[in-house]
Amino acid sequence: MPSWPYSNETSDDDEYMSEFSSMQMEYFQTPDTVIDPSFSGFVTESDCRCILHRERAGKFVAFEGTDTGRRFVGCATEDGVNCGVLEWVDAPWPVILQRCLTKLWNMYHEENLGRVQDKEAHEIEVEKLKKELDSLGNQYNQLVDDVSKLFDYQDGQKSHDMDYTSQAINELKEKKHQLEEQAKIEIQMKKLKLKKEQRCILQSQADIIQNTRKAMKEIQVERDLLKEEKKKLEHIIAELLKAGHGCKEKLDKIKEVVMEE
Repeated sequence: MPSWPYSNETSDDDEYMSEFSSMQMEYFQTPDTVIDPSFSGFVTESDCRCILHRERAGKFVAFEGTDTGRRFVGCATEDGVNCGVLEWVDAPWPVILQRCLTKLWNMYHEENLGRVQDKEAHEIEVEKLKKELDSLGNQYNQLVDDVSKLFDYQDGQKSHDMDYTSQAINELKEKKHQLEEQAKIEIQMKKLKLKKEQRCILQSQADIIQNTRKAMKEIQVERDLLKEEKKKLEHIIAELLKAGHGCKEKLDKIKEVVMEE
């Protein structure tokens, strides 16, 4: 495990600047995180502090790429430059698990890309509806002006003509109102659809964490079984050597191979 830089209150300024200048820029790259109540808050077990702000470090759980699910201690500053990871609590996952995580994240990004494209198409459609609504409003205002001029011009006409014109205006107002209500309903439906998709994304994140932990448990069980088989084989070789069965030189070589980790 790499030794990540951190400082304490008793460090002196010269040592601090020397330590900061030797830091690799990759330490400043903080992965995305997910909330885990079992590993959160600030570090209290030691006086671990970030190198830039000299503030107490926080506990986080990574939620990005092949590091998903790994716990680490990092800079807790939310504003400005973040120092990044100070120390990984968990070792890197096995290669097989890393490949599985890579595959899961690729599937997630592909699905998320489709949602982003749908959102962009929705925004374009909403903008189109707004333009049509504005155009309809302009046409309505122009029609009202024309009708008003007509009223002024035909002030001496009969009352039934005036009633007909007033009815036409009322119908136009009603049509405008219906179109506005329809546009509002469509916009509201689009918003509800986006909220539902966001809930799906959050559920996908939770499923990835759950599957990762399940895979870790299965790997640990397989590792324990291999250790038990190794102990049994060592016992059998020892018994054969005591009994004098087989070629002692070959059994010793087999024992050396078994003892290798």
